[in-house]
Amino acid sequence: MTVRRRIAITILVLVGLVMIGGAGIWLFKSRVDRGSMFRTALVKRGDLVATISATGTVEPEEVVDVGAQVGGIIRSFGKDKNGKTIDYGSVVQAGMVLAKIDDSLYSAAVETATAQLNQAAANRISADANVLQMKAKLLQAQQDWDRAQKLGPSDALAQSAYDQYKANYEVAKANLAAAEATVEQTKAAVAQARFRDGGEDQRQA
Repeated sequence: MTVRRRIAITILVLVGLVMIGGAGIWLFKSRVDRGSMFRTALVKRGDLVATISATGTVEPEEVVDVGAQVGGIIRSFGKDKNGKTIDYGSVVQAGMVLAKIDDSLYSAAVETATAQLNQAAANRISADANVLQMKAKLLQAQQDWDRAQKLGPSDALAQSAYDQYKANYEVAKANLAAAEATVEQTKAAVAQARFRDGGEDQRQA
């Protein structure tokens, strides 16, 4: 074996040893660096906080539809407990005014119902007065008829006059019955008008 060949083999061996040594140092260093990423601490009892993130629509557990007993144009909205205008989702409490409805139509209806009530009451008074008048006429007709019956058809009382007194008496009775029936009608009209007037007042309120 020549000297050159020995030198070449020696160089190859040295290069191999250097490469093996470098690889060993690199592996050792990487293990040391990897081990330095961990941290130790004492075990202790505590609360575990878990946070979940999600997207979606928040919906209430219960939705209450609020309506009114009467319909109409909303004139204005009320205020919530924070002083803001009532809107969908506003927090409200019992007794709060949510909205005000234009009451002009209902006010006109109340005025009409009141006028009808007053007219019915006036008709009732007129009907009562008419009954009194019919009673007076009946009394007069009855007295005339009683005298006619005592005299009877004779020289002192003609047959035509006798018949006329009888007819007047019957007419007076019929007129009184009609007047009393009118009173009952006016009573019913007053009750109906009072009911309408009260109903309109409640709707306006």
